[in-house]
Amino acid sequence: MTEAEELTKISMLWESADPEAALTERFGFASAAEATDWVAGALAEHWGLKVVACERLVISDANCLAWITVDGCRMIAKWSMRPRVFARLAAIARLTVWLGERGIPVSMPQAARGGRVQVEVDGFSLGLQRVVDGELLDITDPEQVRAAGEMLARMHAAMAEYPERIPTDQPPAPGAQLVGNDFRSANIIWSGGKIAAVLDLEEATYRRRVDDLAQAAVLLGTRYHRWRPTPADVRGAFVAAYESVLPLEKDDAGSLEDGVEAQLARIRWPG
Repeated sequence: MTEAEELTKISMLWESADPEAALTERFGFASAAEATDWVAGALAEHWGLKVVACERLVISDANCLAWITVDGCRMIAKWSMRPRVFARLAAIARLTVWLGERGIPVSMPQAARGGRVQVEVDGFSLGLQRVVDGELLDITDPEQVRAAGEMLARMHAAMAEYPERIPTDQPPAPGAQLVGNDFRSANIIWSGGKIAAVLDLEEATYRRRVDDLAQAAVLLGTRYHRWRPTPADVRGAFVAAYESVLPLEKDDAGSLEDGVEAQLARIRWPG
């Protein structure tokens, strides 16, 4: 691992903090090499896999992601240092597998020995998934916008049937269903003329699907920095594609408009 460790880069996903300091303060690793050794050991013990290279480490709040190579396959190991969300992370991993089994393109977690898809080890909650190659969704391409609207509708329809309760801070309000709550370009991979994967369901919660649609319509083009609201014409095309698969109830038209306006007003957009 020595040569791989020397090549490992470390960065922050969206914060302006110093990544090396964050790695030590949040996760207790003195260096990227030490973190690489830890993840290699954890995957060997719990998955029976050998890490042959670690390309980079990326820190996002309480999570650390490692882009690794295992037996010639590129994978991502992701671990959290916040114990209060461990049960929720395990539930989200099971939801992701369930969606994948029903034809929703997701990056399905790879089960460890014993069948668990999220493993608690050394005070962290660790999961493993394959890298999905492609580009982030481009909202300047009408084909991609249409596919995104249709995909969100498919996800809403599937998640409404999910049999397990996802842990949340508050019980669901009347009319709420399980939704992804973070459907946007940063979490959508486009490849081969279609959506190859919807990533990162960690924000999943219970709310009205019209509210989730309004949020997605406004934030569809956002990635990691310098957010801009989705242009009105793109929002319209996105919503139309959604309704071609899963029409809104008659009373939801006004709610969608109100939701879009609330999202536009809620965020402090860059000048």
